[in-house]
Amino acid sequence: MTTTKNTAKKTTTTSVASGAAAAEVGKQIDYLARALKAPRIREAAARLGDQARDAGWSHEEYLAAVLDREVAARDASGARLRTRAAGFGATKTIEDFVFDHHPGLNRDTIAHLTTGTFLAKAENEPPWALRRV
Repeated sequence: MTTTKNTAKKTTTTSVASGAAAAEVGKQIDYLARALKAPRIREAAARLGDQARDAGWSHEEYLAAVLDREVAARDASGARLRTRAAGFGATKTIEDFVFDHHPGLNRDTIAHLTTGTFLAKAENEPPWALRRV
């Protein structure tokens, strides 16, 4: 029984020590993310840290995932800023397009063009695809 108590004490002590160490690492990540002006690293670090531990990721895989989140967020933010700076209105998508206002357009042709299959082939779309039907 003494062994069990000692093991329990060691586990508790280790758990408390690792909790304190985790808090210290969290503070360091907070500081470094602010210094790098990369706030999404702070947000992603803890969430991805838990996921990485559970999935057994290597340090490199974890770092790549955190940096990938930061780069993706910066790209999206930069695109929004450039769109706003260019003076464009709201972002529009093909799903928002009202075909009823343009009865001469063929919905099937537009749907085909939105797939981008001609891009993968590195070809221009044939003229018949752009013809009014």
